Amino acid sequence: MEYLRCVSIFFVLMLGAIPLTAAVEKLTPPSITGETIDQRITCIRPMREGKFNISVEDIEEKIVVHCYGHGGSGCTTSFGSVARAIDLFTQKYPNKKGSHVRVLGAGIIGLTAAVELARLGYSVRITAEEIYDIPSFKNAGYFALVSVRTDPEEQENLKRIGMKTFEEYKTIHEGKHPYISKECIKYLPVYSSADTESGVEDLEACGLIPKREPVTIDFGNGVTHPGFNKFYTYFMDTTRIMLDLHREVERLGITIENKKVAAFEEFAEDIIFDCSGLGGKELNNDKQMVPVRGHLVNLNKDSGTDHMNYMIYTKVKGYEGNQAYVYMFPKCLQVSEQDSQGREVYGTLGGTFIKMPEPKSEAELAKLDADEFRKMLDRNCQFFFGKKFDQ
Repeated sequence: MEYLRCVSIFFVLMLGAIPLTAAVEKLTPPSITGETIDQRITCIRPMREGKFNISVEDIEEKIVVHCYGHGGSGCTTSFGSVARAIDLFTQKYPNKKGSHVRVLGAGIIGLTAAVELARLGYSVRITAEEIYDIPSFKNAGYFALVSVRTDPEEQENLKRIGMKTFEEYKTIHEGKHPYISKECIKYLPVYSSADTESGVEDLEACGLIPKREPVTIDFGNGVTHPGFNKFYTYFMDTTRIMLDLHREVERLGITIENKKVAAFEEFAEDIIFDCSGLGGKELNNDKQMVPVRGHLVNLNKDSGTDHMNYMIYTKVKGYEGNQAYVYMFPKCLQVSEQDSQGREVYGTLGGTFIKMPEPKSEAELAKLDADEFRKMLDRNCQFFFGKKFDQ
């Protein structure tokens, strides 16, 4: 009996040393056909190479607080970036509370800055060239520090800004936020290949999300993907967040002036919060600003709904063997100038990240967009169904 007990212990210890087989995650893919595509959307992300511009300076007798250059991570860094900008301003000018402030830009950074300043007692007005046709409304909604290109020494600042914003979204998810509704946030699994930087590794390292789980994805149609990791993070329903911000702006009596700004001197206010995104390139002669073109596809109700409870963000092999990305997020509302309160969609497919340092003609952009949409849809169909997109 003693011998059998020792043998049993030996086998238990041996089994504990053998890696367990990855769990199989059975997921329902979206239907991707010519009939299930609702919109093909392009957007220009305002990326500043090296680091965001979050700083305070005096320009022509005005105090200018810069907060721009967040690339495709404006929604992931919004609260942290705005808090940092306001802290810099109030530390340098502690006696300016209650002053008149002009905010430039009506993206998520600009609206958040306007609301937070008004809640602190400042008198705020907003000026923006575009209100609805902006990246913040088109953002796919994945909370991760991706689509950001910063210098290595800037990574700690980026991490702090991201963590601050994550904590704010946690407050929203718990239904405790003062002006963003709980319905704007979902806590969902995201699947990434083991060789993909998912953008949530810092959250995992800090214990803000569970440890990754190795999995094999099974789409139930003969397509499987071993060697994936399952993380959890927030899906940000960015359209609903932006609409909540607009409602709070209106409630606080903040006016939005719709016009192009050529210089800070145009305004009577002595304090300018520059959240102008790409506008910072001209306003500040900022040569580090680079427009980055992105492509998204929104799906309609015929694509189904069972894919709306998970996210995909992963590298795949693209055309000519290059690494490219596939992502799918459960976005359910899209705003445009024609649909200012939003139209229903049933998921967003992506994506691309194309730096555009030199301007292109309309014909060149049309060809670029057509090629990128074709390649992107092929990648997504190959990932979900093992075949190219069939128009």
